[in-house]
Amino acid sequence: MISGRLLLMFVAAAMAQNDLSVDCGGDDSVTVRWRPGLDLSQKLDPFRALLGNCPPSFTVSDDTLLFYVLLRDCGFLKQVTADRVTYSNMLIYDRRPELPFISQSVQCVYDPAVSKTTAFSAVEDENEGLATFSMELMNSDFSTPAQSMRFQLGSNIPIRATVESRSHGPLKIFMESCVAATDANISRAAQVHPIITNVGCLMESKSGNSSFLPRRHPAEIRLYLQAFKFALGQNIFLHCDLEAWDIQSVDRKACHYMQQQRRWELLDDPSQSYVCSCCESTCFWRTDSTKGMSARKVLGPFVMEDQSQSDTSLDTQSSTEHGLCSSAGCLLKGV
Repeated sequence: MISGRLLLMFVAAAMAQNDLSVDCGGDDSVTVRWRPGLDLSQKLDPFRALLGNCPPSFTVSDDTLLFYVLLRDCGFLKQVTADRVTYSNMLIYDRRPELPFISQSVQCVYDPAVSKTTAFSAVEDENEGLATFSMELMNSDFSTPAQSMRFQLGSNIPIRATVESRSHGPLKIFMESCVAATDANISRAAQVHPIITNVGCLMESKSGNSSFLPRRHPAEIRLYLQAFKFALGQNIFLHCDLEAWDIQSVDRKACHYMQQQRRWELLDDPSQSYVCSCCESTCFWRTDSTKGMSARKVLGPFVMEDQSQSDTSLDTQSSTEHGLCSSAGCLLKGV
């Protein structure tokens, strides 16, 4: 069996060829140096870059960013096989409105014997089954699941996420980050597009008419995602990091942009909308709370198309979910 350290070196060396170097430490930390490869006319702006949902830690030169993060943060997806444990995430640099996003996958691969010693694995095992997260496409009034997985440009895509607590008090759910991708495995996706970033900022509400909807109860969050020009006619999957917090100790936000008022608004308490002022820069938050649970879910496939496209069949007509909740339980943060 290849040792955990040799696997890490292989992944980092392969990525370095694409202006990316990854140092997967043995203490649950990851150091990523990334040069997005901007044109000479473009100046690097660290506020436009994210690793999952984490901003850069430093700018190490005029064209290179450095991220120093923990595997338990930033929305890393953990996948376990017989001979290795893989943590995956996505780097994204926003060049809108002039140019499309730049994206690059990041992986840390460990020997299972090495991974078992990490605090991240201990947290995951200790809290398996404490909550069940789900996400689904709905009909226009959210009364039943969607009957069609096709959406015309400009129409609303109703999305609902919920959490059910099994051995915990009442929980309030948030969508920490969401990325649209052309594959259920984001590391294989040919195209990606951020939807929610910066720990709860619905960025598509700024460029379009997407919005969160008023809550019916704390354990549910709903949004209308306006169908936009992305991978038209192709199968699309929505990769989302969901979080649920003790209703008395909420430490997250849900923000959307109000087009008419030209300002960001906090879903749950508009009078406190100042907490959304960071949505177009970098939002910082605490990660040491003992009251939060999280899971990654993948919704899809669905298709966005314009009227001129001919009908083609979907791979499937139902939405599927994948993630930490279904295979390895949900994470209880900070324990």
